[in-house]
Amino acid sequence: MLGIPFGFAGVKGIKSTGNKIKKWRDKLGLQKAGSYLAQMVRMQEEIGTGGGGFRYIYAAFLQEADAWLPGNGLAAVSVMFTQAGDLWRTAAVQAAGIYKGRISSQQDFDLMGNYLIEIAELEKEAFLVLKKIKWQ
Repeated sequence: MLGIPFGFAGVKGIKSTGNKIKKWRDKLGLQKAGSYLAQMVRMQEEIGTGGGGFRYIYAAFLQEADAWLPGNGLAAVSVMFTQAGDLWRTAAVQAAGIYKGRISSQQDFDLMGNYLIEIAELEKEAFLVLKKIKWQ
């Protein structure tokens, strides 16, 4: 997630997508932007290729691993991934509101993009903590 050389994957890709979403309303129009968001939610939450569910599973794994390998900070990283999962779910609800036409202002798109940017920063921080662990 950290060392991927492409800007469209990993934490860079999450942040890049957040910045792009902020421009979709004016660039694509409400209907097409809504369709893009609907597809994004389907891919991350319903089909199961990402989003909150995987963050919760990984957080649970890290919590269990901390019981076997205490003192490495895995419990703290587990909390970070739980928070990331919560943000992914919040972002999915925001996206659903947009594509269902319940909300449609530029502020709504900005908030959606900001959720992804916040997720990217949180996950980057979590992966950096994991990367720095010295395994014995």
